[in-house]
Amino acid sequence: MPAAFPAALLGSGRSLTLRGAGHSCDGQTVTDGELLVTYAPDTAAPQVRDLGDGLVEVPAGMSWYGLERYLNRRGRAVPVLPNYLHLSVGGTLSVGGAGISSVRYGMQVDHVERIQLVDGTGTSRWCSRTAHPELFRFALGGLGMVGLIERAVLRTVPYLRYTHVHRAHHATLAELVEHTERIAQRDDVDIYCAFLRRGMLGSTTGWAGGDVKRCADENCAISRDLPLIGHSDTAQTSDTSGDQVRLWTDYVVPAGRLAEMAAAVEALLHRPPLNRVRTELYILIVRRPPDATSFAFTPTSTAPLSIGLGVYTWVDRDPATTAAIRDEFRNLMDRCCELGGRPYLYGVHDLDDSLAERLYGTDLDRLARLRDSHRLEHVNAHLPLVRTALHA
Repeated sequence: MPAAFPAALLGSGRSLTLRGAGHSCDGQTVTDGELLVTYAPDTAAPQVRDLGDGLVEVPAGMSWYGLERYLNRRGRAVPVLPNYLHLSVGGTLSVGGAGISSVRYGMQVDHVERIQLVDGTGTSRWCSRTAHPELFRFALGGLGMVGLIERAVLRTVPYLRYTHVHRAHHATLAELVEHTERIAQRDDVDIYCAFLRRGMLGSTTGWAGGDVKRCADENCAISRDLPLIGHSDTAQTSDTSGDQVRLWTDYVVPAGRLAEMAAAVEALLHRPPLNRVRTELYILIVRRPPDATSFAFTPTSTAPLSIGLGVYTWVDRDPATTAAIRDEFRNLMDRCCELGGRPYLYGVHDLDDSLAERLYGTDLDRLARLRDSHRLEHVNAHLPLVRTALHA
């Protein structure tokens, strides 16, 4: 549960920014107004309710790390976990959520049965695909623009302790892209990610289970509790110094179009300013369920099979350099849209009104109507999509 009473705060009419774990990207949860913090991991576990049939009701302030530990002790697991587990459940559901198991299970929001949503009047209501379906569709992946997610009912999967993991190195980005597209066409893979890090190109492919017979070479290993490796019981501080800023962005394109998106990114890596800053790439495959909801602002829209390419930079706090990189990101955004893709809205995305309308169409008008009817003019009003919706 949030540290303060959410209904009273949202119903007060005071300007608010909704925040999860505070793992903000591009200042989306930073404001000059009052800050509503929804992250309370120390008190969350006792509030989890087992509903049977693999369903759990979870307070939005709980961390994914705490939830996964709770479920594992009971023989269950979260289908899709983010790369960093000390994010809050509500915060991640508000951007969509993806991870290495998205190749099997899609996005985190695809496994939400229903949510308890608080609007700008302080009214709390349960929303699902059948009850208040429009609020459900706009809240998940919606950056808190239609209210605060207070609780969520999630579908879980059986807990499998071991994962057979195969790691590969690739000589070129083109080779890595071709490998990724081949993996995307398979239906037997349980985890996948690929990366460019410190000049090294690599990929990780995995299958649930601990059958040692599948590990026939030195690049294979059986991992125990793979999602929890490298995560401590407490959140870690950022590895960015005070003299640097993180500019991170993710582009999601339909399967089959990754080569064109990667080529645009690779061209930037060899010229200023990106050739002078630390830059990493991260690739995930997202295979959504056949009956997935078409959420308004998630990066995959209705595409059944997509591939995300993240571009992560660590930049000296120099206005000229950061402005130049943002310009390059805008060019990449245009390319992503040309390829039929969308941004993952957690990152750095300078969407002007024209591009936002091109991406989200009539959903922007519907967002403005929902915010008006649920008295949300004082909630997350600083977000660019909110301003664009008002213009539209």
